[in-house]
Amino acid sequence: MEKRDIQDRPPTYDQAIHGTSVLITSQPAPMGPPPMAPPGYYPQLPTAPPINPMGYGTIGETVTTTTSITIPEQIIIVGGCPVCRIGMLEEDYTCCGICCAIFLFPIGILCCLCMKNKRCTNCGAQF
Repeated sequence: MEKRDIQDRPPTYDQAIHGTSVLITSQPAPMGPPPMAPPGYYPQLPTAPPINPMGYGTIGETVTTTTSITIPEQIIIVGGCPVCRIGMLEEDYTCCGICCAIFLFPIGILCCLCMKNKRCTNCGAQF
């Protein structure tokens, strides 16, 4: 395979399509100052569309109305009342549970913990 010199570059797109050869120099050709606009020329600024004084829509104007329906998410509060959803649940022990804890001391405490009642602070519902 023959070695190529670093200076050998592939042809440009224009050379490949049109078959012309262009001399590539290492420095770009100097450019002159940008062309000036003719005297008295002012660039055209964009203008706003005409306003209809009646306030009704113009012919050809399209009005799009979008209605979005949002479904409120359920917020579940840990320890909240499932009935009224306002109050908090308090735990209290039954009289039987307290008596078991006192008279049957070591095992009675387990019985007392199993006999808890949960009561809502707002509506009074018991669970």
